[in-house]
Amino acid sequence: MGFAFALLMPIGVFLIRLTSFKGLVWVHAGIQIFAYLAALAAFGLGAWMATVTGQWVPSNGHPIIGTIVIGLLVLQPFLGYIHHLIYVREHKPTLWIYSHIWYGRALILVAVINAGLGLQLSGNTVKGEIAYGVIAGVMFLLYLAVLAFSYMKKDNRHEGETDQAMLEDPKRENSDEERRIAPPANS
Repeated sequence: MGFAFALLMPIGVFLIRLTSFKGLVWVHAGIQIFAYLAALAAFGLGAWMATVTGQWVPSNGHPIIGTIVIGLLVLQPFLGYIHHLIYVREHKPTLWIYSHIWYGRALILVAVINAGLGLQLSGNTVKGEIAYGVIAGVMFLLYLAVLAFSYMKKDNRHEGETDQAMLEDPKRENSDEERRIAPPANS
C-alpha cells in the first residue's frame, strides 16, 4: 500500500501540476484509479493476513487506520468528477476543486504514515523501514517543491480546470477546442 500512496498517487499529482496536454485530467484520473486499485489489492492482502494471524486490532492501529483510509478514498474520484463537471460548465474554480485537492492530500498523508505503521507491524527490518522512510520523505519534499513551483508560476491565479495554464505561453493563441468551450471575453 505504501507503493500506491507514497509513489503512484504523488506521481498523478505531479503530472496534473506540472504538465499541460489534452486529456490530462483523464490521465491523472487513470493514474489515481490505478493507484487506488493497487492500494485496494494491498488492503485485501493485509485483511487476509490480519484475519489469519488474528491481528485486526494490534497496538499500533495500522489495520483500523488502513480500513478507514480505503473506505474514505472511495469518495475521491467522485469529488474529482463532480469538480470536472462543474468546471466544464462554469470555467472557474469552485468549492469542489478545493474539496477534491485537500481531501486527497489528507488521505495521502494519513496513508503514507499508516504504511510506516504497517512495516513496523509486519516485523520488517530496520533497513526496510529506513528505505521506506527515505522514499516517502523524498516524495514529500518533491511534492512540496512541485506545489511551490506551481503557485509561483501562476501567481496564485487559477487558470483552467487543473491550473494547467501556469506553464503555457500567455501569448499563445487558443486552440479551436479552447475557443469552443471558453466563455466569451465580454461576459
